[in-house]
Amino acid sequence: MLPTSLRSFLQRLRPKQTLAPEHAALRTKWLEVVCIPLLVTGLSWYWRPDDPFLLKAAFPWLWFAPVMVALRYGVMPGLTSGVLILGSWLLAGALGAAAVVQAEFPRDYFFGGGLLILLCGEFSDVWRDRVLRMDETNLYVTERLSRLTKRHLLLNLSHDRLEQEMLARPGSLRDALVSLRDQVLSTDRHVGQLPGLPALLHLLAQYVNIESAAIYLADDRNGHVTLGPMAESLGEPHAMDPDDELFKLAVETRSLAHVAGSEVSYERQSTQLIVAPLIASDDRIIGALAVTKLPFFSLNVENLQMMSVTLGYYADHVLNATDVAQYRAQLPTIPATFAEELARMVRLQRKVGITSHLVVMTFAGDNKEEIPTQFLQIKRGLDLYWLTYVAGNPVVAILLPFASSAAKEGFFLRVEDWLQQVFGGDFDSLRIHLRTIDLSHEDPLAALTRIMQP
Repeated sequence: MLPTSLRSFLQRLRPKQTLAPEHAALRTKWLEVVCIPLLVTGLSWYWRPDDPFLLKAAFPWLWFAPVMVALRYGVMPGLTSGVLILGSWLLAGALGAAAVVQAEFPRDYFFGGGLLILLCGEFSDVWRDRVLRMDETNLYVTERLSRLTKRHLLLNLSHDRLEQEMLARPGSLRDALVSLRDQVLSTDRHVGQLPGLPALLHLLAQYVNIESAAIYLADDRNGHVTLGPMAESLGEPHAMDPDDELFKLAVETRSLAHVAGSEVSYERQSTQLIVAPLIASDDRIIGALAVTKLPFFSLNVENLQMMSVTLGYYADHVLNATDVAQYRAQLPTIPATFAEELARMVRLQRKVGITSHLVVMTFAGDNKEEIPTQFLQIKRGLDLYWLTYVAGNPVVAILLPFASSAAKEGFFLRVEDWLQQVFGGDFDSLRIHLRTIDLSHEDPLAALTRIMQP
């Protein structure tokens, strides 16, 4: 074993990300595919000129080079490295190298090496696909958990505020947020603008008591946030400078910053009382709220927390506003949550190629009212259901996120077993019509529009 000091020195020279980066450039990839087998073959010619391909060795050590390439990059790069070794044999024979000319062509040697490359490359491809699917699924679950956490906190804040101010306020915070979401999704969004800003400022004025504030656009590229123009204002706010210290602090911490915060020193210069970034669930800043005037008693933890969560709730809906508005224009009865998740799955399908499915079940039998009522109570964790009626018959659309064809068939088997146990029949006998929409091969909006037509 190497001494500890030597190992540390080598690790500093060649860190893990340099030896095995998560994402290798195309040029670097093919440079390794070509150079690794040529380097190993050259070293073999230098050390064993009488047997450069190590045919007389107890183990075919030369095949380690293409096997490493196959394990790292897959079948085709590995086979390319193997072909280079075969090409070096043929080239050496054409040049009249004695070690090759005097030996018979080793068919088993090259056939076994090629088979080993195929096995290792296939192993690499399968596990790389599985890791990619797991990473995307974890990313989706993390984003959804973030949204659910914000909404849960909003619900708690809404209930607390209702208990304290039920007589003073005409409606609940939840109702106000639903109204804000509807305005965001129904407002036409132009390039470089944010929809529903007047409703957002009105909501904050009602529940946080802000008197003068402005919302600015922001451009977040690779972690560098640039302040844009003012998009909407309330009262007579002071203009916020791009070098405002509270704005810089809010961007650095990616959270709300205010003048009473412990991290704000007396040397920091700002014309604002509160600066809160509009951060969506993908951690991208799309705007900033600058509050100039606020009653002293309103600068408390609960109001600041409510402001942060409300802005995050708004920013999260803005990301999908355009796609959701298109879905709701074609399908007026589709729930906003269902439309948001469907738009997100379509976007992930186009981006990373991970398949999701839509299953539409139309009930037309004697139990057509009872079956969907009970069916909605047994849904899976990530699945989303939408119940509607077409020509007097109940129709349930089920969104199966990240569901392959095998997962879809498993879903059908579970539902059929449940129907057999509860209602004593299957899809055909209970007159349940199934329609499957694969997001990788079919436009879900066009397909749902055809299905939902009476």
